[in-house]
Formats: sequence, C-alpha cells, structure tokens
Amino acid sequence: MTLGQLREEVWNFLARHDLALHPTPPHGHHPNFLGARRAAERLMATPEFQGARLILAGMDAVLKPLREEALKRGKALLLPHPDRPGEFLLLKDVDPRRLKRVREAYRYGVRAELKGQPIDLVLIGAVAVDEEGGWVGKGYGFPQAWLEVAAPFATLAHPVMVYPRLPVPPERRVDLIATPQRLIRP
Repeated sequence: MTLGQLREEVWNFLARHDLALHPTPPHGHHPNFLGARRAAERLMATPEFQGARLILAGMDAVLKPLREEALKRGKALLLPHPDRPGEFLLLKDVDPRRLKRVREAYRYGVRAELKGQPIDLVLIGAVAVDEEGGWVGKGYGFPQAWLEVAAPFATLAHPVMVYPRLPVPPERRVDLIATPQRLIRP
C-alpha cells in the first residue's frame, strides 16, 4: 500500500458511510468527521491543552472547536497562513465569535515568526494514525514535513482512521490522539 492508497481508503470509507462532515467530500482534506466535537472535548480535558498558553493550530475544519475553545480560555493561537507556507499569524485576546470563517483570523491577528515562539501544544488534522503515534496527513499544506516544534503534537481521529499499525511508514509522530471514545497516548 502507498500513502496515496491509504488516504483514499480512509476518505472513501468516511464518505461511503456518511461519517464525513463539512467540508465534503473528505478527499483532499484532514477530514472533519461525525463525533469530532466529542473527540475535541476529550482533548480539551487533557493537561496538555489546559496548561497550554500558546497553541500552534492547523486551519482544518475538524480543529475549529479546539481553536475556538483556546481563544475562549484566553490562550494565544499561532495559525499557519493557508496560502503562504512558512508565514504565521498570532491571535491574542480575540473573541472567537468574531471569527466566523478561518480567513477572518487575518483581520484580527498579527504576523509572527514561528522561530522563537514558546509553543506549548501543536494541533494538527489527520487522515490516518496508529496506536503507536504514527501519523499520515492529507499530502500537502500544514503541517509541513519540515515543521520541528518541541511541544507535543495532538490530533483528532474517527475510530476508522485509527490503525493498530499504519500499513505505510508514518509521515510524522503525534503524542496525543483523541477519538470520540478515547484518548490514545502512544
């Protein structure tokens, strides 16, 4: 199996069984899925999320509840620019109700460098993960392969996206995987 075949397997399963939420179809995305909000709530209860002051977060729809809750709790967010790899935006003291759409974040944030930021947690979407912390993304965009951050990486996954062991080499490792039913700490 190749990375592309694995992605297609997951995306097709989510679509065929009506498990994917907006944006649909899930193909080409880190999928938003049925139960994602429960998975997000599980991740929000972790010491890593609760103690984080600065969170680097992807712009995927599946991560929206985590970004909103972080802002509600007074945490700062560092967001990647969707069209300009390597550019980031810092949001502090922003009312999440003002951010109806992801692109509106650029109205309220300021440009920031990734280097030197005291990042406490990294939130990324996923296409597939495994019980050992292996991660496969959508194949482009954030998080870039070069992204090196000392903070823990966390993601959300539908149970069908979680493999005992990925059938391909992982693209990176994650430290926390939240599903609607459980928290996995590889």
